[in-house]
Amino acid sequence: MMQPGNSSLHFKPDAQTRRRFFDETSFQHPAKMHCGLLLECLERYTKPGDWVLDPMAGSGTLLLGAMYGRNVILNELEPHFVAPMLKSWAKIQVNGPALGYSMGKALILRGDARHLPLASADSIITSPPYEGMHAPNDE
Repeated sequence: MMQPGNSSLHFKPDAQTRRRFFDETSFQHPAKMHCGLLLECLERYTKPGDWVLDPMAGSGTLLLGAMYGRNVILNELEPHFVAPMLKSWAKIQVNGPALGYSMGKALILRGDARHLPLASADSIITSPPYEGMHAPNDE
């Protein structure tokens, strides 16, 4: 949450949220987007009904956007991260939408972010790979 007179954001740890909505195997991803940061971006830059894309979805944090009425597209290259996203999506659907919202749709894809099979999206929210991380066989 933004503090008056301060340009930086500060969020509480998100482990409790992750345990509630995400499959435990998604915790293995080395670069998880903070849930609070995602929700802040959704609130500031998107609106319910928008299609929001994460081209390098990793642990699948963007799935939370569906609880807030956004339609989400998650693309991930590595299959061992796609499987936990599918399990997390099932868990999120059981929990249902956030109060006051209708549940959005989720499209989970396995593929290269450089070659997306999509015509468009309203917004992109992503946490790109960190330095030194690379795709398999990308050397």
